[in-house]
Amino acid sequence: MWPLLLLALAAAPRVMLPDESAPRSPGQVRVEGADLIPSANFSDAKNCGSCHPDIAAQWKTSTHALASFTNPIYRVAIDKLRVDRGPAASRMCASCHDLALLTSGAMDLPEIAATDPRAHAGVSCTTCHSAVHATRDGNGSLTLRSDEVFPSKPEESTLEKHRARVASSTLRTAELCGTCHRSFLAAETGNASAFFGMDDYGAWQHSAWAGASAERPDHVAAQDCRACHMPREAAVLGDVAAKKGTVPSHRFLGAHTTLAAMRGDGAQLARLQSFLEKSATIDVAAARVNDGPWVMPAEAARPAPGDVVELDVVLFNERTGHRFPGGVLDNQGTKVEVLVRTAQGRVIALSDEHQVRAQVVDAQGVPLQRRETHEFVTAVWNHTVPSRDARVTRVRVQVPATLTADELPLKVEARLTHVARSAELMQLACDDQQTPRGRAFAEAALAQVGQRLDPCVAQPVTIIDRAEVALIGIATRDTWSRSYRRGLGLSVGLQEYLDEAEAAFEHARGLAVGEEVGTTQWALGQLAGKRGQLPRALEHLAAAEKILGPTAAILKSRGDAYGQVWKWRQAASAWNAALQLAPGELALWQSIAMAEASVGRYAQALTAAQGGLALHPRDGDCLRVQALALAQLGQPSDEALDVALKWRVPDDGPRAKAMCSAKVPGCANRRNPVPLYEAHAP
Repeated sequence: MWPLLLLALAAAPRVMLPDESAPRSPGQVRVEGADLIPSANFSDAKNCGSCHPDIAAQWKTSTHALASFTNPIYRVAIDKLRVDRGPAASRMCASCHDLALLTSGAMDLPEIAATDPRAHAGVSCTTCHSAVHATRDGNGSLTLRSDEVFPSKPEESTLEKHRARVASSTLRTAELCGTCHRSFLAAETGNASAFFGMDDYGAWQHSAWAGASAERPDHVAAQDCRACHMPREAAVLGDVAAKKGTVPSHRFLGAHTTLAAMRGDGAQLARLQSFLEKSATIDVAAARVNDGPWVMPAEAARPAPGDVVELDVVLFNERTGHRFPGGVLDNQGTKVEVLVRTAQGRVIALSDEHQVRAQVVDAQGVPLQRRETHEFVTAVWNHTVPSRDARVTRVRVQVPATLTADELPLKVEARLTHVARSAELMQLACDDQQTPRGRAFAEAALAQVGQRLDPCVAQPVTIIDRAEVALIGIATRDTWSRSYRRGLGLSVGLQEYLDEAEAAFEHARGLAVGEEVGTTQWALGQLAGKRGQLPRALEHLAAAEKILGPTAAILKSRGDAYGQVWKWRQAASAWNAALQLAPGELALWQSIAMAEASVGRYAQALTAAQGGLALHPRDGDCLRVQALALAQLGQPSDEALDVALKWRVPDDGPRAKAMCSAKVPGCANRRNPVPLYEAHAP
């Protein structure tokens, strides 16, 4: 009997659950061998700078250095959370922003004093250089050493031991960055339901820059977080870590232009703006006049006085390894500006309404603009652009009937501009700076880190890209990429846009050469699959495969086409084939899990669900399939079901979206993946 029982237990399916045991939950940081870390370990920039002056000087300009309560924008948001939900909820923020406070227990105190040095430590040298383990969970899911960086006993202070202490195998991994650049909210943070927020790590994993090949045919040289954000920089101060005169830049360049302006650091601002330039591109790709057919390229249209012209403006995420813009997607000021001019340059119409960000609402559908994270329910729209992907916004212009012939042809300028934070949050931080608490922190920041930050300064505007076209009635600059990218952007829209996407891809096919032909065939195939046109989809994908080979993108699109018409076995077979080429693609694990469950193959569904959970431990789809499969296999798990219910898509999300559409001007239009804006007179 016992051997049979042991055999049965060995064969019983295991349950994969997200780790909820972190002692500082909802933050996920752990300390190796100790419950607390002496807070002095996180205030070490001066010590490190004695041997690493270049790195220390670079770090001082970074957002990491000012991640804590020193930063008025962060402070006003976390103070609101602590007042409304209590100190424990703020551990989620502290796991990345305030390790000195968190790991010394100070974060649980009801008040953080301005004079406490731990409140100004930031993401210091020791934060990354003490990490010995990192997981893909997020909310600071790393494990830290607790021993001293600089041993007090001279006999223990050898260079070799120091190097080993500060450079674990975890240090140079994307997973280390991902521990803080992936976040989630739940009941522990005071939220009514689960909400997944910033996830630059997951977006990078999903991109061609990470080697992911299942989303679309694309070829770029692989780059991780360090390659982009820590390029080597000349060491001019004698840093002992320099190799061939350079060190990895610890400025961690990104999109933090507002913080540079708040510090009055013009040199850092210039670096950031140069870094951002052309990270995404903009194009006026197509036009139509008086509801006629769309004309590609836009230059082939020639509207006359009194006409109504529509313009398709295409954004393409050219070289950002995650979504553009990244970070906290709901609190950006990035937007599209379109100006229509006469031949002499007089502006006759403009549009600046399209916001390239996400909009989060509360349970009543009210937009949240001041980082009230504990009120987040759902994102009603998200116009940020995935890596190497495109999005389209549409602008309608009424051409004045009074224009004269010499004022034609019309010229159109489109600009993609970036501002780091919303005006509402900046105003809140500015107002708070005038309070006694705000003034106390401003003085303490000057004393502790030698910097005074002014949240009332005007935010710098960065022009990421601009494009100009003249509506002359002649097809100039008619290229494959312009039509292909417009097709990509339209193909994520509602079904009524798919005819236009197909026309864009067909136009691109007439211009394609070499591998572009195969890529266009793939595009037409995945589009036909979305429309439920299985034979056409398979025909296009077969043509693409002859040119490009059996790529993961083609195999995934074949599976998507079968899945669209509920042919789950064929879909699972194609997705499994794609998975062999792209094992890190979460979407494939999700699709296989749901397909196998749909045809009653629960063992296979469980395997796929758990494969996805290895990539994203709290993925709602995979947790749901796991719980279902275990029950169907005769091994029901209350834990698996409870976790699936906790991390599911919020039940009140659809209601909140509907209320936003009904009550908030412009919300319904912005919920359209291809929103339309009416240009107005200047």
